[in-house]
Amino acid sequence: MSTILGYSSELYFLDPQDIIALADTPPEKARLVTCPDEIVIFMGNAALSNADTLVCGRESVQKAIDEKTDYIPVRFVFTPTINPWNLLPIFFKKLRQPFKFTNQNVYHTTLAHLRALHIERGFRNAQNAYIMSKRWQISPEERIRRYQELSKSLTEKGFDDKFPIAVMFCRRCGIKDCVDDGHHRIGICTEHHIERIAVNFKAAGALPYGLQKIGLKFLNFFTKCP
Repeated sequence: MSTILGYSSELYFLDPQDIIALADTPPEKARLVTCPDEIVIFMGNAALSNADTLVCGRESVQKAIDEKTDYIPVRFVFTPTINPWNLLPIFFKKLRQPFKFTNQNVYHTTLAHLRALHIERGFRNAQNAYIMSKRWQISPEERIRRYQELSKSLTEKGFDDKFPIAVMFCRRCGIKDCVDDGHHRIGICTEHHIERIAVNFKAAGALPYGLQKIGLKFLNFFTKCP
């Protein structure tokens, strides 16, 4: 097992009820985790039927439940599928795609908590919905139809946990987390004040933890997220 782990650049405020049900991380994996955070989750891999596990903080999670605390800060750790010396896939999206994996757990947070992290890659609304790139275009009529259909579903049925907002750890330069999928849902939830949402997570590679912390200082100083 690799001893080089990746860490989420952000703390995610999650519903403790989603966390308490997790099994404990096996000791041989837990001892590799070096971050100092109180509550840490080890990300699993849905393709391998590996669920997320709780590295540390079970007592804190239970205390939050007992005290009826709605959301608590959590750091995630994962085993990268890209070797840290293989920088090209870490830095370039097209090369990174084959290495991406998703966890099988879904967590609940609030729109306000997620947006406060400044990890969106842009903001989607009715005016710019589904305008992606020159290589991926649809007609204005189809854009409007899709956006209106999604908006109707969210406002009438609420947020569907089967389609969580996907956040990718260390997506930017192996350093910074970013929303990977769900910008239109974020825009609609913002417009209609839908607060409770569901999230899941993706990962691939990451710079070593020490370099990540240094890199984050520069990224957070100069920009928020592309």
